[in-house]
Amino acid sequence: MALTNREKILILISQAISSYSAKLQEGNIPEHQSVIDFISKNMPKEYKSELSMELIDDVFSFVSDNHM
Repeated sequence: MALTNREKILILISQAISSYSAKLQEGNIPEHQSVIDFISKNMPKEYKSELSMELIDDVFSFVSDNHM
């Protein structure tokens, strides 16, 4: 079973949040760069049209509340 585009975007957002967090702890994120900006700049072109602030916020909230 193949993943839908929405599922792929959710995975990419989650991965970007994790990457942002790691880079932030390492001090490798430019000052004042938000997680939303980071995700927007690093999202593959083919998925950018389906990316929204609401979706990023939903995934960020879920990941924050349910981290492993």
